[in-house]
Amino acid sequence: MTAWILFALSAGAVAAAGYRLAIDGHVISEGTGLGGMWVGAILIAAATSLPELLTDINAVWQGRPSLAVGDLFGSNMANMMLLAVADLLTRHTRILTRVAVNQALVGTLAICLMAVAAIGLALGPAYAIGVVGPATLIVALAYIGGMYIINRNRGEPPFRTPEQAAAARPSRARLRTSVVGFAGAALVIVVAAPYLAWSAATLAERLGIAEGFAGMVLLALVTSLPEAAVSVTGIRTGAYQLAVGNLLGSSCFNMFALVPLDIVHGTGALLGDVSPTLAVGALFAILLTGLAMMDILNKAERRIWLVEPSPALMLLTYVAGLWMMHAATAP
Repeated sequence: MTAWILFALSAGAVAAAGYRLAIDGHVISEGTGLGGMWVGAILIAAATSLPELLTDINAVWQGRPSLAVGDLFGSNMANMMLLAVADLLTRHTRILTRVAVNQALVGTLAICLMAVAAIGLALGPAYAIGVVGPATLIVALAYIGGMYIINRNRGEPPFRTPEQAAAARPSRARLRTSVVGFAGAALVIVVAAPYLAWSAATLAERLGIAEGFAGMVLLALVTSLPEAAVSVTGIRTGAYQLAVGNLLGSSCFNMFALVPLDIVHGTGALLGDVSPTLAVGALFAILLTGLAMMDILNKAERRIWLVEPSPALMLLTYVAGLWMMHAATAP
């Protein structure tokens, strides 16, 4: 009962903090002139990925690396699932076809990072450079280089005029308040994450679920609550760049989180010390992100019976990925 109570309370705190991150992040993107894509892909993505990072650090400390890595791949799958649901439920416009094409840069970076991580899973524990694996080092360098490229390509969406952007810019007082609120919300996530890690791991043991699968489903869905809150708020306010950039940027940051996790792991390559069945989750996360990129670049799709084919296919792919992961980890 204690585990269930802590799980519910910590998950609620994470969701509430994510909602605050969404509101304040949008104000920051307008007030600083950085643009929704850049703030969503870097600033908010890093903040909303704090639950994954801190929860997974605790999991590695507890000797559960498969739970931690499974959470990262599962969170990336959940991010694309959230994107598909948001696109399906927005009736008057298509989200993915409304965002700037340079959002595909973020998604392509996420695919590359996940592919490198999948290679790290295949290499096994024999390959390590000091206390980290070579795949982790490549992920770190690729993330830094990718964020630099994204920063060079940032900008306002093409359907927004400079006059409209200037009119939407908040006052200095509101910007300062939002910066403080953003920092406070991130702090709430920092405090709630250890309790979320302990309660999720305890519940997984009691339910008899394999660590990798528990990370991909139970832990991933909970730690993706901030991304969900950011996306809902961004879509409701018409900040599609912010919503999509956050989900794609979070997938990138989740892979970068392998770096501190590998350091905490200490001996050998982290990716070589986890269940090899997690490669199923990695490949499905890559597939789902690829489908999202195709949808961003495809401007000609039409609804079929009031349903968008591409988001519907993404949802089916997500369900198929969970089913195959469960089958692979079943005793």
